[in-house]
Order: sequence, then C-alpha cells, then structure tokens
Amino acid sequence: MKVLILSLILLSSCTHVFFQPSRYLYSRPEDLNLKYENRVIKSKDGTRLHSWFFPSEGKSKGLAVLFHGNAQNLSAHYLALSWMVRYNYDVWVWDYRGYGLSQGEAGSEGIYEDSLVALNYAHQLMEKNYDKDSKLIVVGQSLGGNLLMRALEDFKHRERINFLVLDSTFKSYKELARDKLASVWFFWPFQHLSYALISDEYAPNERLKEITIPTLVIHGRQDDIIPFSYGREVYESIGPEGFKKKWFWALEEGKHISTLGSGKGGYDKKLIDLIEEVRKSH
Repeated sequence: MKVLILSLILLSSCTHVFFQPSRYLYSRPEDLNLKYENRVIKSKDGTRLHSWFFPSEGKSKGLAVLFHGNAQNLSAHYLALSWMVRYNYDVWVWDYRGYGLSQGEAGSEGIYEDSLVALNYAHQLMEKNYDKDSKLIVVGQSLGGNLLMRALEDFKHRERINFLVLDSTFKSYKELARDKLASVWFFWPFQHLSYALISDEYAPNERLKEITIPTLVIHGRQDDIIPFSYGREVYESIGPEGFKKKWFWALEEGKHISTLGSGKGGYDKKLIDLIEEVRKSH
C-alpha cells in the first residue's frame, strides 16, 4: 500500500517532475565574447518572458530559435545554438515562465501559451526584419521539442518555418511517465497508472502527421533520459504518409541533448549543410 501511495503521489505531481526551473545564472555570454541583447516578450496573460538575442557575425541568413529542455534556464542551454552566429544566423533563446528571469510559475497550460507566443514573436521578427529569402529555423530539445510540436498544432504560420530540428524528444507524457515507473522495480506493477493520472492535453499526440516542414530528428542510442525508441517514434509520426522531407540521425554514442553545440562529430556543420541543401532544393 505504501508503494501504491508513493506511485500516486509521483504521478499526481508529474507536472513538477517535467518542469524543473531554476533562477541561477549558469553562464554569461560576455564571458565567451558573444554579443547579445536582453529581450522581453509578454505571454497571452501578460507574463513577462526573458530572452537573449544573438546577432550573426556577418550578413544574416535568417533566424534560429531554441526551445530548451525542462531543467535550469536559458543560461544553461544557449550554447546548443549560439554557435550558429558563426554561420551568419541570428539566434534567439527564450525562457518559459518560472525559468530564469521570466515571471510566473511553470505549468503545462501557461507554458503552452508561452510557446505559441514565442512562435508568433519569431514570425513577427521574420516579417519585420528579414527579407523573403531569409530562413526561420526552430529547434526543440528534450521537453522543448514536445512543447514545440504541440505549439505548432495551433501556430497559424507554419509555412514560414523553413526547417525544424527535434533533439532527444518524445510525443507523450503518459508514455514517458509509464516508462519511468517501469524502469524501477518497485514501481513496475503500477506503471499503467500513468495512463489514468497523467494528461496528454498539451502533448502533440497524433497531429504530427499534419507537419510538412522539413524536419531533422536527432536521438542518441545512449540517451538515459528519453529512450532512443521515443525519438524513432517522433520521426515516424512526422508528416503525412509518404512525406520525404525528414531525416533521422541515430547517434551510436550519443547521450541526452549531447550533440548540438558540443563540437563533437562535426554535427553542427552537418546541420548547416543540411539546412543549405534543403534551401537549394526549394
């Protein structure tokens, strides 16, 4: 009975398990000689969301946007994308409510609204500051990939996104919670409680087949946070039947969100090359 009660507590508080914000400043761009601007946008309910904007080192080819993972804040994640300034892309990294300097408290509904506002802000930037040949690239890592996929369902300007990257992510909160329970022997008998107690209201569900944005899915076979099979499932769910503008990088030695910005394996350059290849094919 004690184990059952512990399982119920774990599942009923799962929102707080999925969202683990911090206010701590982990890294400062100026210490790495990176130029940046502090920017603030407002969510639907007026919550102020903090972000960093990194201008490209040369004539900008477009804008890359990061939806980061569930823990820490943007100061721990910006290096996953800030390297793109060297390839002449502006980079915008933002924090969900409750993270870093963003106001509010982390929660599924509020962060869904934040994510939709972030996509709309990126679209507004493209319309105002970039020419028609400039590219909008959106990257979601871990939980950020899930949030991004869900927000894309209701984003009215999907056609303006030129390339989508989903790194170490998953489709379903229910499935991930079940997997985590099943991985611990004394929770194993109660794993199916996740289907009753966890909500997938703000998960991307089956609408991923409506996405026709060129998409790269990245997942490491050594990922001990989000199982590799979840990345494969995301890849297979993207786009309508026969959709060919998608790629899957299965990294044999890859761990959780350990690829972009790490400098390992030349994957940063490979991503730029793939984006350019897609651009030329349009």
